Amino acid sequence: MTVLVLADPEDAHARHVLGAVRDRGQDAELFDAACVPTTAQLSLGVSAAEARLQLPSGRVLAAEGIAAVYWRTYQPPVVPPIPHADQHFLAQNDARALVESFLIRTPCRWVNGWNAFRLHQTKPVQLAMVAALGVPVPDSLFSNDPAEVVRFAARHPRVIFKPVQGGAHARTLDRGDLDDPRLASLTIAPVTLQEEIPGVSVRVFVAGDRVAACTIDTPHLDYRDDPDPVIAATPLPDDVADACRRIARTLDLAWTGIDFRRTPDGRHVFLEANPSPMFLGFEARCGLPLTEMLVELLLAPRP
Repeated sequence: MTVLVLADPEDAHARHVLGAVRDRGQDAELFDAACVPTTAQLSLGVSAAEARLQLPSGRVLAAEGIAAVYWRTYQPPVVPPIPHADQHFLAQNDARALVESFLIRTPCRWVNGWNAFRLHQTKPVQLAMVAALGVPVPDSLFSNDPAEVVRFAARHPRVIFKPVQGGAHARTLDRGDLDDPRLASLTIAPVTLQEEIPGVSVRVFVAGDRVAACTIDTPHLDYRDDPDPVIAATPLPDDVADACRRIARTLDLAWTGIDFRRTPDGRHVFLEANPSPMFLGFEARCGLPLTEMLVELLLAPRP
């Protein structure tokens, strides 16, 4: 049985997990979806069990031989240039449809699968699903309506803004951001607004039923802007650890990094759950056994 790592071959986390699985004596291969249709071949039948993947190396993997997939990154297929733009468009769509059908249908342990990534890309839905569990979340607005943005900002003393799907760091909203020229940019792209939650950043990693957490001490609003944050392992109250497991199950996340703010009165306010969290830096800085947690999940008996 083979563990498949879905990733760009240059991704450091992908290479690390590939090596860690092989160090356990388990077969593992890397699959870069961008190689379809040029150097990798993929065949599907009506039955999900008929999937057959030929890697650029020439090795063939049948569906029944894939025990688990670690979805680190998905690079859509890259079709070679075609003189006619409409033919290129059709070819690109066909290749993408073939690969994404494989991602949706192949029967194995997905860490993580299609639904988890789609929920992460539609963060308003993800946040609403977590709030429905009774987990505290920030007051939030997702909008491209200037009037709604202004009204939301007026309700809170401090507000942060960030993209709806992701791809940029959180920033503090100031009065200049509510000027007409800035608000006009909402005709180009919507925005996420949230009340700023005071407190300490907490990152919780969940792998199956295992939970490990750390605090991130930094003066920056978004800890990713700090090149040298102070990261330390921290225990979680039982109810918060249980809430993390419920969040993961609700969002179809076998493996996740969940970001919270721990307020001065001890509440853990949910910010987001990442289906493919970077973890090597956290592991190196505070000693959490994150590689072990992830690899054991990948090598658990096939469901």
